[in-house]
Amino acid sequence: MPDRVTIAQVAEEAGVSAMTVSNVLNGKPGASDETRRRVLDVAQRLGYQPNISARNLKAGRSGLIGVLTLDLTTQYGLEIVRGIADELAAAERELLINATYQDGVREMERIEFLSRGLVDGVLMVAPVLDEETVELLRRKNIPCVVIDPRRQDVALPRVIVDNYEGMRRGVQHLLSLGHTRIGYIRGESDMDSSSIRFRGFCDALTLAGVEVDPRLVVDCDFTYAHGFQAASALIGEHRPTAIAAGADLIAFGAVDAARALGLSVPDEFSVLGFDDLPQASQSFPGLTTVRQPLHDMGQTAARALLSILDGQRLLLDRMQLPTELIVRGTTAAPADVDAILDRLLASSRGTSDDAVGASGQDA
Repeated sequence: MPDRVTIAQVAEEAGVSAMTVSNVLNGKPGASDETRRRVLDVAQRLGYQPNISARNLKAGRSGLIGVLTLDLTTQYGLEIVRGIADELAAAERELLINATYQDGVREMERIEFLSRGLVDGVLMVAPVLDEETVELLRRKNIPCVVIDPRRQDVALPRVIVDNYEGMRRGVQHLLSLGHTRIGYIRGESDMDSSSIRFRGFCDALTLAGVEVDPRLVVDCDFTYAHGFQAASALIGEHRPTAIAAGADLIAFGAVDAARALGLSVPDEFSVLGFDDLPQASQSFPGLTTVRQPLHDMGQTAARALLSILDGQRLLLDRMQLPTELIVRGTTAAPADVDAILDRLLASSRGTSDDAVGASGQDA
C-alpha cells in the first residue's frame, strides 16, 4: 500500500511553503488565485487526502458521530441512517452505529458508553428517551439531535414530520373515492406520532360528515404480523370497505389479510399506508401511502448536529418536514364488501356441505 501523500510533498511540488498548502486546503485567505489553483491542482494530481483523524485529534474531537437506531433490520430505520451517512460523509465524519430496539434501559447504557469521549455527538432514531436519559445527555453535555422521538415535546433538538396533515390527506383520498366505512389500525398508542395520525384520521372523517366508529379502530404493533391479525379481525367482524394503517408494515399485513379472506385489492377492498418504504413501490399492486421523507429526515438531523458542533445556534429546535400522499394501486372506489363476503361465506359453506354429503355415500 503506497504511503500517504503529505502536505510537505504537495508544498515541494507546488513550490510553496507547507503553511501555504495548509491554508489553501482549509479554505483560509492569504494565497493568490494563481497559487491557490496551483496547490489544488498538485494536491489532486498527487492524490492528497487530508489526515482527518489528526485534524480531529488536534481539535479535541474523535471525528466520530454516534448513531442510536431502533434496529438494523427495518427499512424505516435503515433509510434514515442512510440519510445520516450521506450527510456525514460529505463532512468527512464517520459513524458509530448501535441498535437500541426501543429499549429505554439500553438507550441509557449506550449514551453512558458513548459519553466516554468516543464520539463528538449523537443522533438518535425513534428513541424512547426516558427522563433519566435526557438528564444524562444534559449532564454529560453531549450534543444530540433526535429523529421521530416517541415523545415529540422532548426538550432536545428534534426532526419530525407532519403526521397530522399526512394522515388527514390520506383519509381524504379514501373519502373522495366514496369510502365511508373506513377501518383504522393505529400502531402503538403510546407514541405521539400514532396519536397525531389518529387525530388526522378523525378530523378528516368529521369534516366530511362521517361519524368515527370506535369499532373500526384498533391498536397494534408496527409489524406485518400484527397488521395481518388486526385487519383480519376488522374485515371479518365489521366489514369496512377500506383500511387506513398507521405504518406501511401494518398496511402490507392488511393487504394480505384482505386477500386471504377472498377480497381483491383494490377492486373489492382498499388499503392506505404511512411511510413509503422502498417496498411500497415494489409490491404488487403498489401501495398507496403517505410518504415520510426518511432520507431527508436523516440528512436534516445530521446537518443540525454538525451546526451544533461548529458552535452555531439552531434557529429551531423542532424541525418539521412535510409529508406527501403517494397514490398507487391499493385504493379504488368501494365495492359492496357485505355482499362479497356473504357470497364467499355461502360458497365456503356449500363446498363444506358437498364434502360432507360425499363422505356419507356408500363406497
